[in-house]
Amino acid sequence: MPVITLLVIDDDEVDRKTVARSLKTLGTSYEMLEARDGHRGVELARSHRVDCILLDYNLPDMSGLDVLAELRDHLGVSAPVVMLTGSGNESVAVEAMKGGAHDYVTKAQLGPDALSRAIVNAIEKNSLQRKFAEAQNKLEHLALYDVLTGLGNRNLFNLELARTIAVSRRKNRTPFPVLMMDLDKFKAANDTFGHEAGDAILASVGSRLRGISRAADSYFRVGGDEFTAILDPGSAGDVAARRIIEVILQPVSFGSHTLDVAVSIGLAHYPTNGETTEDLVRAADAAMYEAKKLNLGWAAAADIRLPLT
Repeated sequence: MPVITLLVIDDDEVDRKTVARSLKTLGTSYEMLEARDGHRGVELARSHRVDCILLDYNLPDMSGLDVLAELRDHLGVSAPVVMLTGSGNESVAVEAMKGGAHDYVTKAQLGPDALSRAIVNAIEKNSLQRKFAEAQNKLEHLALYDVLTGLGNRNLFNLELARTIAVSRRKNRTPFPVLMMDLDKFKAANDTFGHEAGDAILASVGSRLRGISRAADSYFRVGGDEFTAILDPGSAGDVAARRIIEVILQPVSFGSHTLDVAVSIGLAHYPTNGETTEDLVRAADAAMYEAKKLNLGWAAAADIRLPLT
């Protein structure tokens, strides 16, 4: 069984010895670190990996709740905390649990059974909370990102475009480019070699777009073989379009085959071609279809001023 490392933060030496004796009685592999005040406890929690923290509610230099807040809010310490209280006051226990403690034990009950139960429960509860948070983060990621390419999906594109427009409006309507992209020759490769070949192309395009993206640029796969980009204000959209065409034109390896792919790009600018998400997307989309129809590679939207809505 792995060693469980406990940090006991308590100014009372008798209580610390009681904890040590209880741990010895349990016969479990425990390693115990001791701190006589809150500041020393915070230092040890920051510098050591601990599995559980036993924290006295009343300390000479700061309260147990202050220590708890310091560990959670400022240090990001994720170890579960069991609060040790000198009385059975239920309001103290509620306050500790609201502050982030996983359990509490009154010092009158500081025996092997109660201590073991509190430690095990706190560790298990903390593990379940961490797994739940990880699952929640994964679900949120799936809701906003495309699994195949690693780029943002249509949901994130709409959110980011609305946010960028709002920021630009606050900054005197600072112009920025929006690109709509549709892959050419994709359907032929997909029909000839199957969906795996199509997936290889899409994954490669996603990787190449990430490779040329600057820190303030955002690229998205919004569905099928359609991609979009929101570029940094002040960016030259035509230069970006040429750069994208150049990298996407490079053949994609698929087993023993080499797949050719190309792209048609439509370019629109805020606020010249639209001042809402719908108008900007419509303008860039129309320019993209014009580029595809005339085999231009890329085309810019007509400079038609649309009303602010």
